[in-house]
Amino acid sequence: MRILVHYNGTYSETAGVSRVVLGLGKALEKHVEIDYVFGYDAPKGMYSYLNSLKGPFHFLRHTPITAILFAIFIRNKDYDIIHSHTPEGAFDAVLARFLLRKKYKVLVHLHGLDKAVRQEWKKELALKRANHGFANLYLLASVFKAYFAMKMADAFVSVSRTVAQEAQKFYNVQPKILPNAVNCAELKKIEKAKARKELGLAEKDFVVLFVGNASWIKGLHYLVEALKEIEQAKLLIVGLAENNEPWIKNALGNRVHFSGYLDRKELSKYYSAADVLCVPSLYEAFGLVYAEAQCFGLPCIASKGTGAEETIKHGKNGFLVEKRNVAQIKAALQKLQNSELRRKMAQKALENAKGFSWAVQAKQILRIFADLVNVNCFWN
Repeated sequence: MRILVHYNGTYSETAGVSRVVLGLGKALEKHVEIDYVFGYDAPKGMYSYLNSLKGPFHFLRHTPITAILFAIFIRNKDYDIIHSHTPEGAFDAVLARFLLRKKYKVLVHLHGLDKAVRQEWKKELALKRANHGFANLYLLASVFKAYFAMKMADAFVSVSRTVAQEAQKFYNVQPKILPNAVNCAELKKIEKAKARKELGLAEKDFVVLFVGNASWIKGLHYLVEALKEIEQAKLLIVGLAENNEPWIKNALGNRVHFSGYLDRKELSKYYSAADVLCVPSLYEAFGLVYAEAQCFGLPCIASKGTGAEETIKHGKNGFLVEKRNVAQIKAALQKLQNSELRRKMAQKALENAKGFSWAVQAKQILRIFADLVNVNCFWN
């Protein structure tokens, strides 16, 4: 069986979908032959991670004519299944199948739906926390492609119950729910005191970690508002801050530190130094960052009604707050200033992290592959 794994986004070691493609790909390669196609070239320094894959990887720049370029790319290749990690990528696959009269099956792995994202964007627009322009055009184009892809694909997998419900609501399909995994063994925890010393943090500091791009969708604005009134807290922001640094510094002064993108080793240092992870996203399909944080025993704060509910149990290993509710974010952070509560939640977080397994997820994907091409199960 020959599989093409297709992700039309940028390969990045820090991006959630990229990490899923890599983690799941490594597990699947033990059983099937896989090629990979990414939407953009990998950033400098990322090839070492791609080289850990057995299968060949290619880059196909995402443009208005990507579907045609994709058809040219697979014209002389024989795949049994194209496993697309976005509906937009699935659009390329189903259109190429039609143009080339090929018979491969298309599996759509849903890491979120832009139609749902656009609904949150409209709410932020009304609150004047998001802008018109490219974001709207991009979302509209994605929604258009997703409509046809979801009608013409052969099978669907969702990373959370939230996304599965959205798929049923918007496209009348019922995906198999298959939450993401994370390999905690790949995340090297270091001693907290050492990590803090290297980052210039004091032992007494209450350190809040935010991992993700500082865009409206990640809810960073609401976290910053909550932290204004918690003077003992320091905020570490890992990810692209774009034009947000000035207003965040104005709000928090020297209590905020921007790291930009980090490799896995450096990211582990930040996880090790933190007391809590807080990413109150307005839309989150799953939130791999919450699973990773739990590998380090970090209690997590996230929004209700998002994919974060797959990994965070309210009051057990973290807190779930209402979207855009600064008061609830502040209250959750204040509770977690209690070191004894953090210790108890850290234990629950570590226990929960043990349930994440790429091998288990791969076996379920393999069953879907087998059903699509009508063969018996072929793994041990």
